[in-house]
Formats: sequence, structure tokens, C-alpha cells
Amino acid sequence: MTSARSIPNVTDERLCWLIVREELQKKTSKLRFFGWVTVLFSSRTRGARLGGDLRREHASDKMSDYAVAVDAAAQTLSTDERKHLRAAGEVPDWFLTDVERRYREFRKQR
Repeated sequence: MTSARSIPNVTDERLCWLIVREELQKKTSKLRFFGWVTVLFSSRTRGARLGGDLRREHASDKMSDYAVAVDAAAQTLSTDERKHLRAAGEVPDWFLTDVERRYREFRKQR
């Protein structure tokens, strides 16, 4: 992930986000059924641009929700986990599972 020398001087919550952001970005950019239908049946028209805009907006909304989940999960880190986060630039093994759980709960409430 990140070497100890390149760990930025930011809050633990922000550091967690920087560490997991790329992996979460991959999840949100996957095309689902509607995305593939848009890609396959659109040409270089206004509709194709609109479909792309909708997909990007949806992915952005998901990333915003993931950011809330990462922040909430980071607040539950123990002192030892925070030390490891700062020293190694790694989140605990349970972290992404907890983020996914919080993300699903947050999306369900919307």
C-alpha cells in the first residue's frame, strides 16, 4: 500500500481513506447491467453522453457514501491499530469488511 516514509501527515480517518480509496474506486466503477446496456446500445449521441454522465454521477454518489463509511470505521480503531496504521500505512484486516457493512447500512437508510 504505502511505505512508512510516504505516509502523509493527515488525520487517521483521512489516512484510512487514502489507503482504501483506490480499491473502493474499482468497486464503484464496475459496470452493472444498466451500464452495459447503455454501452452496447448507444452511439456517439447525446444519449451516450447522458448515459456516461449518469454512470459517473452514480459512481460519485457511491464514493461519497464509502467515504462516510470509511470515516465511521476509522473512528473505531484501537490505539494499537492506529499505531500500526501510522507505522505501516495499512488498515487492519477487518477494516474493509466493516466499511462494506457500514456502506450497506447507510445506503439502506437513504
